[in-house]
Amino acid sequence: MASYWITIVLLAVTAVSLSTQNTTPPPMLMTLPKGCYKDGKMYHVGENFSPSPCQHCYCTPSGRVACAIADCFFTPCVDAVNDPTKCCPVCPNGSNCRHTDGHIIKAGDVYHPDAQTSCTCRHTFGSPATECAVKIIDPVPVTASVG
Repeated sequence: MASYWITIVLLAVTAVSLSTQNTTPPPMLMTLPKGCYKDGKMYHVGENFSPSPCQHCYCTPSGRVACAIADCFFTPCVDAVNDPTKCCPVCPNGSNCRHTDGHIIKAGDVYHPDAQTSCTCRHTFGSPATECAVKIIDPVPVTASVG
C-alpha cells in the first residue's frame, strides 16, 4: 500500500510540472532605447537635467549619468532664507550684517548706535562683519594762550 501511494504522488507532481511548462512563455529579448535612466526617468543622450536645485546632470553618449553637486559659498547676509526652488540660501534684503545691539546694517549704510559711534557693514573673505569707529571727545577744553 505504501509503494502505491508514493507512485501516485510522483505521477501527480510530474503532471503538475508538465502543465506549468507548457504555459510559461519563452524569454523575450528587449532592445532598450539609447539614453540614460535616473530615478525612474529616461533622458536622451546629450540631455542636461536637474533632479534637484543643487544637482546638475548630463546623459553621456555611453548611457551613463554624470552629475555635479553645487556647493554654496558663504551667504553675504545675516538674514538669509532657504528657498526650496534654489540650491543656496538667498538674501532677501541684500548684503548686510548685524550690530551687537541686534540692528541690521545694510551694505553701504552707516549706523549710529549713539552720537559718537559710526558703524558700517564690512565684507571680507567669509561672513559679513560690523566695523565701528568711535569719535573721541576731549573732555578738557582747549584754551589758546596768546603770548
